[in-house]
Amino acid sequence: MSTRSLEVPLKGFGASATQAQLVVENLTPGQRVRRAGLALAAGGALAVIALPIPLVHFVLVPGALLLGLIFALLRLNQRQVIRSAEGNCPYCGAHQRLGLAGRVFRLPREVFCDKCRRPLDLGAE
Repeated sequence: MSTRSLEVPLKGFGASATQAQLVVENLTPGQRVRRAGLALAAGGALAVIALPIPLVHFVLVPGALLLGLIFALLRLNQRQVIRSAEGNCPYCGAHQRLGLAGRVFRLPREVFCDKCRRPLDLGAE
């Protein structure tokens, strides 16, 4: 597991940009397989729970297995994950966590200020 820190601009329409700090983790193949296995196991667990429910199991069991497989494939392809993201809102100046922990690393992104609820662009050039 290797991490790197980045400083990216956090912009709002009509406001001067501030800097946001991101910590990005590069996932090893073993970590990616483990995360995919957890997603597949969650889909299987939901299918087992839904199995004894009459009529619902005709839709929920195959749906849970299919969703577990889809999420497992998505997690298998994720190579970088955001561990933390925080910065100051360009509008109100509130320092905050941006709520991106655990999400795939992709820039630019739209986030929202927790205090003033305005949309912000993270990493937009």
